[in-house]
Amino acid sequence: MQDVSVSVVVPVYRSAAYIEACVRSIIDQHAPVDEIVLVDDRGGDDSIERAEAVLADGEVAHRVVRMPHNSGVGPARNAGLAAASGNIIWFFDSDDIADAAFTATMLDQLLRSDADFATCTTRFVDESGVPTGDFTPVLPTGALSGDEYANLLLRSRARSYASGKLFRRDVLGDDPWGTRRAYEDLSTIARVALDSRAVATVPEALYRYRLRNDSVSHRVTADTRAIFEMGDEVLEMLDTVPDTRQWRSTARSFVYREVLIPAAHMAMRAEHEGGAGPMTNELLRIARARVSRRDVLPLLAAGEMRSAVFAVAMLTAPHRYANALRHR
Repeated sequence: MQDVSVSVVVPVYRSAAYIEACVRSIIDQHAPVDEIVLVDDRGGDDSIERAEAVLADGEVAHRVVRMPHNSGVGPARNAGLAAASGNIIWFFDSDDIADAAFTATMLDQLLRSDADFATCTTRFVDESGVPTGDFTPVLPTGALSGDEYANLLLRSRARSYASGKLFRRDVLGDDPWGTRRAYEDLSTIARVALDSRAVATVPEALYRYRLRNDSVSHRVTADTRAIFEMGDEVLEMLDTVPDTRQWRSTARSFVYREVLIPAAHMAMRAEHEGGAGPMTNELLRIARARVSRRDVLPLLAAGEMRSAVFAVAMLTAPHRYANALRHR
């Protein structure tokens, strides 16, 4: 612990209603952090000023990095990482909060396991901070190999939320998130996992993820098309790992579960709500173009019934499928 220095990187964008609670939850950690790097992603409100007011007593060192223009959470994290001085990095979303035991528990397991990063269970809360009763998949206390954790991510048995993790700085590289503005976590965390010797796992729900109605995962925007880019990145990455054949079934299931079904459902729900437009049409067109009859039997063999049904429906009766979705 004597050689550990924790930097918290907080991209800040239109979080005025939440940022004070966010920063206080970082300050109140039982194992104090060494610095907080606020990244101003040019949201046009007073979020940064509110955060700095909480930090004004100097209890925790902080600095502000200002993006030249709004760039999205991934580039903002990269800018914060470049400015951070710690050898342990905690990426923290500006509308979330953490349990006071987060750093103490996560650091203990990270060091005990000699892991490259640690991950915990995340509890979901609504916009007002009330727990919804939902959690990310709970992993037992211990450690997994990087390949094992990447496999869990791609099978939806672990979640890629960067904020519920502590990273050794050297496993991240200099530019882990690239420039994509949305769906930035899954491909990045999968790549980091594949580069890791070990991943420490903590079952306690130490991070609280706020579900907001304006999230990109809940509405169709100009950035929604990035979900296909994320899927392509994962497939390209898996083509470069040893024993690619063993990942083929996992990759197929991943594409349907995490890319094609979410993209099609967002577009269909937008149409149901009267929000149809060029973007929803494009999402549906791309999703349908990527569905293949050859995938149906392998999906069934892998136990991916929902994905197999989706594939058949998109190939044979997409309008009937969309109408059925309306009543779910």
